[in-house]
Amino acid sequence: MIDLLINFDDQNDKSRLYSVLKHLKGRHAVGIKKQRHNRSNNQNRYYWGVVLAYLADETGYTKDEIHQLMQKRFLKYVKDVLGVPEEFVRSTTSLNTLEMMEYIDQICIFAISELGVYIPQPGEIVYEK
Repeated sequence: MIDLLINFDDQNDKSRLYSVLKHLKGRHAVGIKKQRHNRSNNQNRYYWGVVLAYLADETGYTKDEIHQLMQKRFLKYVKDVLGVPEEFVRSTTSLNTLEMMEYIDQICIFAISELGVYIPQPGEIVYEK
């Protein structure tokens, strides 16, 4: 299997792709998907420093415990393994920037609607009473 990262705005990358394709023989499946960037450092700092910190302060759980609970709630999926449905939980490290934003939004909505905990948005100034 050959994995190539191609910038289609770069002629050299297109030429490199062509040089690989022209030497192939027989049948091959070729797929192209848009590259997504993994969650950003800013997203990760906001997630651990604000989102999880607020929930930990309000619930008495540790940030790591809240992290695991939120993953189970919002990143769980079921996959058939040898004919048996098994539950798995995605790691936040596997999320791209859009997925991480959606995950954090789900947590913020859950926090306010289920726990009555408001989590400030990035850059929002919150004044203590």
